[in-house]
Amino acid sequence: MEPLQLPEGDVVATHPATLTGRILAVLMLMLPGGALIWAATQAQGTRADARIPLIAAGVTLVILGILALVQQNRSQVVVRADGLERWGLRGRLWALRWADMIELRYRAVKVRLYHVIPVGTTIYITLTDPHGKKHRVPSNMKAMDILAERIADQQTAVRFSEARAIIDRGEEVRFGKALIVDREKLSARKLFGGYKSCPITDIEKVAVENGFLRIRQRGKLLGFGGGNIGSIPNVFLFLRLLDSLIGRASAIPQDRQFAAQRSVG
Repeated sequence: MEPLQLPEGDVVATHPATLTGRILAVLMLMLPGGALIWAATQAQGTRADARIPLIAAGVTLVILGILALVQQNRSQVVVRADGLERWGLRGRLWALRWADMIELRYRAVKVRLYHVIPVGTTIYITLTDPHGKKHRVPSNMKAMDILAERIADQQTAVRFSEARAIIDRGEEVRFGKALIVDREKLSARKLFGGYKSCPITDIEKVAVENGFLRIRQRGKLLGFGGGNIGSIPNVFLFLRLLDSLIGRASAIPQDRQFAAQRSVG
């Protein structure tokens, strides 16, 4: 197994961790730890052997809180012209070139307070290298929506030419178990196994709505196929490949964007 080459291009952007993790470290670890230590030292008439467990627990929480603060201070994702780097407490944790991102899985979840009030969107991205190893991009990076778009755009651009060449040779491109594309047709997995097919020329509309990919076939009342975009590997490559095969702007509206607010569920 040959080692992968590290990205060496110019730094395009750096995305550090948000303040959320540091605030939680203080509130959930350091403050409770300090309170335990203070309570143990202020207890009058309590035997030393009874105070020791409280002090030990408090010190442990404070130490964990400090480590969490340091880790979050060093946590960042560096975007280079030819790839991506993930940095943390132990330095560079992993690095991948765009060409080595064989598979991208994307999922965006709208966070709601009390299940009603929207308070934000959490984006999850996992990258798989040629050796089958998965690399997770932390969801608490600053400007995560911009970072996700950069990753998806670059990974899709690099893999598109290869995928289109496969199609032009008369072969098929698979997107997990959900979808199969070739030059003549699109195949979608049935609910109880097997696949159903739709000629490329019969595809009427493709849309991403509320975190789901929806494909409509001309003349059919029910949707042809699709599914949760988090379950479809390289979903943005699929969309671009289908755009190129259909070649009709009216079939896939130009206002369908990557933006998280159009892809959350």
